Amino acid sequence: MIKQLLRSFHPLEQLERKRINEIKKGVLPNSCSILFEYPIPSPDTLIEDIEFIVLDFETTGLDSYNDEILSVGSVNIKNQILSLSSAQHFYMLAANAIKPETAVINHILPEVLIGGCTEKECMEKLVLSLAGKVVVAHCAEIEQRFLRRALALSHDTPLPIVFLDTLKLEKSLSDYWGQAKPDLRLSEIRQKKGLPPYLAHNAFADAVATGELFLVLIKEIFSEKRVTIGELLSRSQSS
Repeated sequence: MIKQLLRSFHPLEQLERKRINEIKKGVLPNSCSILFEYPIPSPDTLIEDIEFIVLDFETTGLDSYNDEILSVGSVNIKNQILSLSSAQHFYMLAANAIKPETAVINHILPEVLIGGCTEKECMEKLVLSLAGKVVVAHCAEIEQRFLRRALALSHDTPLPIVFLDTLKLEKSLSDYWGQAKPDLRLSEIRQKKGLPPYLAHNAFADAVATGELFLVLIKEIFSEKRVTIGELLSRSQSS
């Protein structure tokens, strides 16, 4: 009884109840109604039974209300295999939103966005890819905030997606205990682990780089143990 009670407070169980409650209301957001069709995995679901999608947004800044998404990159992981054939990379029609200070970093210039898709078109494609999957991102809060804004979700509407954060997974390692401000940039972590350098601040390259890091972290944290999504989420939220 106590075990069942504690389980009911698990973040995954709480998100599943929110998903069901939203369905019962009978008015799902048009922008992402398909996301509500897929149940949230239970905490004891093995990760080998879950399909992941690694997501990266390049934006004009970190303010999801005043900044814009410039490009989106994603790639799928299943059975701890990163599938490059599943990769997607979209540019947005947002040339007017480009800021000099971020263009220097991500090298996205107005001419790069010619022929891109509108944010609505991109989100329609992306939502289809996200449905039924667990999202992995580096500093996942950024992707989560911008995704909510792009889908025009109200404050009290749940986003029925589980997010895992490679930054927090890395920070949970004992190497960082006692460090006030460790360098947790994606490129720095990859270098530390002997992973090859990729083009930084490119949505497609960063999605692949994050996916590779995610697979390395699973092995580093859990060794050969069979891992549940509940255990993985706990480590991803522990920092």
